[in-house]
Amino acid sequence: MQSSMAKVENLAMSKRDRQIVISAKTRRCLNCIWYEQYYRANRGNVALWVPVCAGNCLLQDKAYSPFKAACKCFELKE
Repeated sequence: MQSSMAKVENLAMSKRDRQIVISAKTRRCLNCIWYEQYYRANRGNVALWVPVCAGNCLLQDKAYSPFKAACKCFELKE
């Protein structure tokens, strides 16, 4: 019983939050002043907005991944 419980807990922990760290000076859409990230409503009982792994370039009006290499219109946030 103990070993099956541990396997279930490990499986649940492996599918939780994962974090990607990116430097603030890296030329990626996420750091661009023209990038607007998409959010969705939280699925739990707490009212908050959760960022998703997608966004929109306000200048070009196109959908982009936050980790896409930046285009020639890249500007850093100040």
